[in-house]
Amino acid sequence: MEPMEKMLDHYRYGPADEANRERLRALLLPEADRFAEALFGYMASDPYTLSFFPTEEAVRRRKAISRTWFQALLTDPLDEDHLKRLHRAGKTHLDIGLPGHYVSAAMSFVRGYCHERVAALAADPDEARALTATVDKLLDLNLDVMTEAYREEELRRVFLSKRTETALIRWVERLTHGLNLLLVVGLVAMTGAIAALFVSDVIQVPAGRLDVGVVKALGSLLILWMMIELLHAEVRYLRGGRFTLRVFLELALVAFIRKLFVAALEKSDPVDFGLILASLLVLGALFFLMARTDRQEGVE
Repeated sequence: MEPMEKMLDHYRYGPADEANRERLRALLLPEADRFAEALFGYMASDPYTLSFFPTEEAVRRRKAISRTWFQALLTDPLDEDHLKRLHRAGKTHLDIGLPGHYVSAAMSFVRGYCHERVAALAADPDEARALTATVDKLLDLNLDVMTEAYREEELRRVFLSKRTETALIRWVERLTHGLNLLLVVGLVAMTGAIAALFVSDVIQVPAGRLDVGVVKALGSLLILWMMIELLHAEVRYLRGGRFTLRVFLELALVAFIRKLFVAALEKSDPVDFGLILASLLVLGALFFLMARTDRQEGVE
């Protein structure tokens, strides 16, 4: 919060305004009770603000506070103590849960009331213009300080939210990176296992039917090739590249091709064989569409 002297300078509040303030005291101080009644009448016109004053005692206290504030507006020295009192008033509004909009709206009502009374009580229009200009500076200063508590709370919430959000994002990024590394380890292990399966299939070729052994070995080789592609895609993603779904489609295609080979050799049920062929056609169509889309987007 800026020092009072600096704030007065920002609002161009000078000796002439202080002289006008003395004139305003003479005109408006007798209006203090009337002002308190008018301000409460404005608050009571809105059911939400009226709900803050459920008892007669609360109404009486609100009118007394309004009267005291109005008198302080015209009489208190414009020093650091006055600044602190205004800030405490804003903090009180914040603590009771009153949205800042209502503070601004109430100040607008006060401004209109003061303009009306000054116009009615001033000696001439020229004096009224000078006095209302000083009233505007005083009310702007009051509103500025009172709403400072709302701005401080908003900044505090944004700051805490930003810190929490940044920490959460950083934690999730680290977790994701760790899981990706774990995925690479898993892929390496699976690739090793499939390589062992391929070697086993090759070794068993002479022991059984040659055609069945070759087809099984070829199927294992296809899956090994796809695992290597999947591992390559994951490493490229870890280095900042783009991870495409096409690699999973390719893996599904290879798996169904292997299943088709095995089904052909084992003379499976025609319905099952037809379902495998239909699945391959669907996957092939999807692969074609995805490959064409990637070419249009310039994805390798």
